Amino acid sequence: MTLQLNKRQKVATFACLIFGAVFLNACGSTTDGGLAGAGGLVDEVTATAPEQTDVPVTEVPTETPIPPPSGHIVFTSDRDGTMNLYMTSPDGSEQTRLTASNSIDTDPRVSPDGSRVAFVSTVNNNMDIYILEIASRSITRVTDAPEKDSAPSWSPDGTRIAFESFRDGNFEIYVANVDGSNTIRLTNDPAGDSSPVWSPVADEITFVSNRFGNADILILTLNGSVSTLTTNVAPDSAPAWSPDGSMIAFKTYSDKLANVCLIGRDGLNQHCLTSAPSEYSAPIWSPTGTSLAVSAKQSAGYGVDIFNVADETLTQLYSAGVQPLGAPTWSSDGLHIAFQAETNGNVELYVAAVATNEFAIITSTAGFDGEPTWTAQ
Repeated sequence: MTLQLNKRQKVATFACLIFGAVFLNACGSTTDGGLAGAGGLVDEVTATAPEQTDVPVTEVPTETPIPPPSGHIVFTSDRDGTMNLYMTSPDGSEQTRLTASNSIDTDPRVSPDGSRVAFVSTVNNNMDIYILEIASRSITRVTDAPEKDSAPSWSPDGTRIAFESFRDGNFEIYVANVDGSNTIRLTNDPAGDSSPVWSPVADEITFVSNRFGNADILILTLNGSVSTLTTNVAPDSAPAWSPDGSMIAFKTYSDKLANVCLIGRDGLNQHCLTSAPSEYSAPIWSPTGTSLAVSAKQSAGYGVDIFNVADETLTQLYSAGVQPLGAPTWSSDGLHIAFQAETNGNVELYVAAVATNEFAIITSTAGFDGEPTWTAQ
């Protein structure tokens, strides 16, 4: 017997296999075995018997379903009146508030093992860094200075935090143990040093400095030695280490627009993945280090651009009416991307399947849901 499905049925069936009933209401069960669609029930699958019994039966080929996304997404939201940390399952069905204070909690950064979140808490216009243990909800204060401490970044072993601080009158780079002890200043320059990002494989920290009169990308070791990576005429920012520590992605600006570029850890092979400056977010590496994702202004509107680092080919994710904002975040298997997007006057969280350009909204509240970061746990 040969199974014949019309085009609508194939699309609906494949979408349901990818996202499940939570992502698409059209996947709900029906009493007669059909699929519920926007216009009611889709016609039942018809079966046609072959005219000759000696002809082999040929089944309609089926697409390999994409595994549903796993883990959790930590994000910030002001849905309860104050910006705090929340956590959601990737399908949006389970959403939990992680912090409940009158402070403004932002900038969540998940630890390498996925069990803790470093974040910035603002009280009376002063910022400090805290660490939340997800399982127990216990919170540890890491910094306690009268000026701003921000931009936390985890060491590869999860025992220390690098951060920027204004405690000495201009931004410098510091490190501290996760319990707040042994705080050490690593940079000492009249210019501003900010945006530290710890290498995932070594005790090296890339950061942004304007000590040469323009924002550049530099590398810092724990003994305080500094080496320069970029010396471009245009400002450079948003450095991001590749998972193996061999390359750094960054943005280089032309007025208010930017290109997405790469440079080797050794300072060689600097080149841009984009051919013209545009509105790009900070670049985010895929777990395998083969791709970079950025929110971007595309020809049809705003979407997510994914660059293959090896051959520099571009994949664009786009859905009409959804405007991605800020840096996206990858699932641990690299098959899905979560991002914040402006829709219907609010900022909500979405998840997209990279292979199929399928978008699903996972939060729906009045106000702001954003700054997503994915944890495998």
